[in-house]
Amino acid sequence: MAMKLFPNSSPALRNFNKYLRKNVKDQSASILRLWATQCEFLFAQQLRRSQQIFAHYAKIWEERALRELLRRVRGQVQRHAKGFIVSSAALLSFDWERERIELDSVQEHLDDFQFLERLQTETIFCKQCAKRRLFDSRVDGISYCSCPRNVTEMLSVEQNAYTAWEPYIEQERMITWRQEIKPGLYAYKVYVEYPDVTAEDFLHVQIDVEYRKKWDNTAVNLEVIDEDSVKGSNSHVIYWEALWPKLFANRDYVYNRRFFVDRNRRVIMIVNKSVEHPKCPTKAHTQRVHEYWSYMVIKPTTSFNKPGVSFVLTYFDNPGLSIPKYITTWVAKKQMPDFLQQLHQATVNYAKAKKQNETRIIQFWDKHKDPGFEYPPDTLLGYSAEDFTEAQKQEEESSLQQANNNPSVGSTNAALEAGGAKSKLSQQLFIDTKSKPSETTTEPNDCTPEECTPKKKSSWLSYLYSYIYFV
Repeated sequence: MAMKLFPNSSPALRNFNKYLRKNVKDQSASILRLWATQCEFLFAQQLRRSQQIFAHYAKIWEERALRELLRRVRGQVQRHAKGFIVSSAALLSFDWERERIELDSVQEHLDDFQFLERLQTETIFCKQCAKRRLFDSRVDGISYCSCPRNVTEMLSVEQNAYTAWEPYIEQERMITWRQEIKPGLYAYKVYVEYPDVTAEDFLHVQIDVEYRKKWDNTAVNLEVIDEDSVKGSNSHVIYWEALWPKLFANRDYVYNRRFFVDRNRRVIMIVNKSVEHPKCPTKAHTQRVHEYWSYMVIKPTTSFNKPGVSFVLTYFDNPGLSIPKYITTWVAKKQMPDFLQQLHQATVNYAKAKKQNETRIIQFWDKHKDPGFEYPPDTLLGYSAEDFTEAQKQEEESSLQQANNNPSVGSTNAALEAGGAKSKLSQQLFIDTKSKPSETTTEPNDCTPEECTPKKKSSWLSYLYSYIYFV
């Protein structure tokens, strides 16, 4: 085209025309790609620069906003530093003022022995012949009712607070009732006698968690995680992991425990209630039992430090598992008497270890000796140590004067105190077993406490229901 426009052009122009045809026309696609790449590069450079400018100004404003936020938070913390520290500490502490078990809330259970007298009249004695009704296995030495069944059922149709408790298990010196709280879940009330252990030894066996781990093979973990600092409170928070079969997860408990000594009623009460504690969150490998409570009322036959004790235990827990009724019944009737025998033997061994001045037992005794055995605790019925000392002196003077005036009466009272007269409830429940020696009485032997400790049982069925392991 250039040659047509300029036919007389110079050779240089002809060479340029030839160059264009050779390089530009034949390589137009490559040149177009280079031009497009250049445009993209310039556009990317501009876009990147715009982003940098935007990020720069955004960072400036973010830093200013952050500095303003920190300044305001610092001002708030400085104005409320004390309250903030107290609130933070409260998240990691246990509120004893709110969670402490007060005597007023459990006062009615101090009269469980009186309740049990009426309970056995309403549920295990025939109203026609006044003899014991047969509801479980027969116990030697007890006369049972032989009235027709329709007569006994007709006489016991009245429903009240006592008949809600169903007689469940009967063994020698042990009777158990149960009451359905939720479908398939029962509360249990157990009455037991131990004629050869003292109330104070039995109490210490109940509260000594280290000793419990030696004789109870179901206690995977058992420890005191918190203690009330109020003097005379006798309150602790306990963590307990109970062994269950391999097919089930272990059950663990966190519960508030407190015990009371009432010299006026001559009873000791141990109360356990499930509670939440910041030191013991739920664990992945165990099943936490959130519904648990128990009331154990211990009554000595004569005095706290002399042989002869009976107790009433009312207990409920929800293990979070539905177990067939026939399995729980079989396990309870087989394992509960065995566990009570282990508990009895553990108390006998504890008393022997104390007499042999075993170091750990003596140290625990000195540290946790209940003040109620020496003077009434401050929480008991509003009377002081001086009042009790004065009343004790007056009682001794009165007994001495009565013995001098009537020697026969004085000797009779002394014999009753030394021999350990049976309680009214014991006479009613086990009146025909008085002449028969108790199988639970342990004869003296030369074995050490470790050798006398009952052997651990290997039957996994004993772990199916945790109510058989009293805490």
